[in-house]
Amino acid sequence: VGAARARAARPAHPAVGAEQDCAACHRTGTPEAFRAWEGSAHGVALVKCVVCHGSTGKDFRPRPAVASCQGCHPAEVASLAPGAPRDCFACHAPHALTPNPHRRGNRP
Repeated sequence: VGAARARAARPAHPAVGAEQDCAACHRTGTPEAFRAWEGSAHGVALVKCVVCHGSTGKDFRPRPAVASCQGCHPAEVASLAPGAPRDCFACHAPHALTPNPHRRGNRP
């Protein structure tokens, strides 16, 4: 119920053109998430936000599904137990995607 309420309370993403880069707004609008992405392997490789999150339209995913990772990380996705209630963020910090020892499934 809490997550559904949070999604309902979230304002719609403003319309942006295909040529507009997410960094233009998110560098200042969500600076912690932007800095985490910018310093990550995805940021260094310039993997754009839309690769994981979809567009800012109806296909936008605030929390990308494992299927979003499949194209670039098939072995890692295949290693997840079938039917397990896990996704990449069970072990990796969002945006930075570094192993996070405080999340379940990780060993210090």
